[in-house]
Amino acid sequence: MKVMIKTELERAFKSWSLWLAFIIGMGLSIAQIITRIIPAAMNPLMGYMPDNATLMPISAFQVWIGNGVSFEYSLFIRLIPILAAMPYAVTYLSDIKSGIIKNYVTRTAKFNYLAAKYIAVFVTGGVMPLLINYLTAITILPSLVWPVGVFASSPKSIWSAIFYTHPHIYMIMYMILLLVCGGLMGTIALIVSNIVNNRFVAILAPYIITEFANAILRMSDKKWLRGIAPTKLFNMAQTNTGVSFIVYIAVLLILGVVVYFIGGLKHETY
Repeated sequence: MKVMIKTELERAFKSWSLWLAFIIGMGLSIAQIITRIIPAAMNPLMGYMPDNATLMPISAFQVWIGNGVSFEYSLFIRLIPILAAMPYAVTYLSDIKSGIIKNYVTRTAKFNYLAAKYIAVFVTGGVMPLLINYLTAITILPSLVWPVGVFASSPKSIWSAIFYTHPHIYMIMYMILLLVCGGLMGTIALIVSNIVNNRFVAILAPYIITEFANAILRMSDKKWLRGIAPTKLFNMAQTNTGVSFIVYIAVLLILGVVVYFIGGLKHETY
């Protein structure tokens, strides 16, 4: 198993598509740094008015990309399904169509191959551009938090008590949550690969499914169900409840087990 995981991770990080996805994500992150974070760092007091208690010096938590008030952030949220699936997810279907998978399963158990592929896809669906943007913001701007302000995380947001008392711990928790959700989104392409026989369809499947979910779920009168819509799920404001994240994670894990693992083990072509 360890050898198989190492092999799949090496294949993943040598993939040109992974680096293309990383460049796209970093391009948006750097653009936001140039247009929002650096100007704020050059004049952190531009919004400060001593006579108005609601206006304070600019905080890193106010202008980093995750605060959700920039074009780059909106575009990044929309591209997450593609950026998560692009790096490595479709190689499962490529391995099947090229026949290379037969070489792997003759040297190791089929489950080991499937598990290693799943782990590699999960890991490469990360949020590195967001992390770098956040680290840049807290490096050149003060990490200020005040009760009244223009933070995406409001008192109604999930974990808001942690944000207003230990903001950096909150950010670590937020990044881990996005890492899990983004990694699972990348596995949608793996799941679809057991159903379709077209790589283009497989790589677009996460985007199509998430856009459909955005359109349908946001119309629900149930708060937790609206929260599963990816545009809300990946939104730092997180005005939905923890139930939304639990349901999202549980559904994709179950689909991964039933469709990908069980379906892959029963696959008759390898």
